[in-house]
Amino acid sequence: MDSSAPRQCVLVIDDSPMELKYLRRALLPSYDVKLARSGKVALDLAMNQDVDLILLDVVMSDMSGFELLSRLKSSDATKHIPVIFITGSNSRDDEIKGLRLGAVDYIRKPFGETVVNLRVGAHLQLISQMRIIEQFSLTDGLTGVNNRRSFDKQIKAEWIRAVRTQSCLGMLLLDIDRFKNFNDRYGHLNGDICLKIISKTMQSAVMRETDGVFRWGGEEFAILLPNTNLEGAVLVAERVREEISATPIHMVGETAQVTVSIGAGSVFPERLDHIDCMTDFCHKLDQALYRAKANGRNRVEVI
Repeated sequence: MDSSAPRQCVLVIDDSPMELKYLRRALLPSYDVKLARSGKVALDLAMNQDVDLILLDVVMSDMSGFELLSRLKSSDATKHIPVIFITGSNSRDDEIKGLRLGAVDYIRKPFGETVVNLRVGAHLQLISQMRIIEQFSLTDGLTGVNNRRSFDKQIKAEWIRAVRTQSCLGMLLLDIDRFKNFNDRYGHLNGDICLKIISKTMQSAVMRETDGVFRWGGEEFAILLPNTNLEGAVLVAERVREEISATPIHMVGETAQVTVSIGAGSVFPERLDHIDCMTDFCHKLDQALYRAKANGRNRVEVI
């Protein structure tokens, strides 16, 4: 295992202090462990922390494990987190109910540290493998930046985060000016080189780790800027535009320059039913982008 990689996080939910202490001791050598003695605390941790796996007691005082699992699976922010039930019950009906609600496994009490670590380790290894596969599916094969599928996933997550934290979400939509003419003059292979160089330039111009560059399609790109107001989005847009216009496109025996037109905007998400609002936001950015092209290209227009 790569010792420099961040440790995976396990959230243990049980209203018994003794069980929490035991599971923490068993898991802490290999994982980051967060503890919750109530469903309310557990929901808050799952919503606001990067949790990879949940161990959940079936029987708790404030709400049952089944109710808590239903709430976890009904939220976009937590439904992806695998849940293993821990229980002292031998009821087959309970096991079937839990699996139908979305639990991935059961660990029955009393259990030993070895069994807990083997079960948890197996599921976390599967999670790691699935994330590697997903990462390939979310990356544009030519440029190496995130693809449109990744954008659709990320904007939903950032929208939900912005609603929860009452923050704004900035975004840029940009298009390489006269890219068809570039391809006609230099050929599609050099067009691919241009797209790669522009992608790297955008990534270097976007300074925060939370910001993301996405290939929207063809020669169009999007940049998501969490917690960024309109003024901040315009500042990033101008930096991106200037750096691209100053970056030479080196090809075999030739060098060229390209520019981009950019639509910039920021929104303050207020509702979790985000689909229509996000669509409207992206449509306004698209309109701003085409105003930039209509007004002379190599410029930024705002929504």
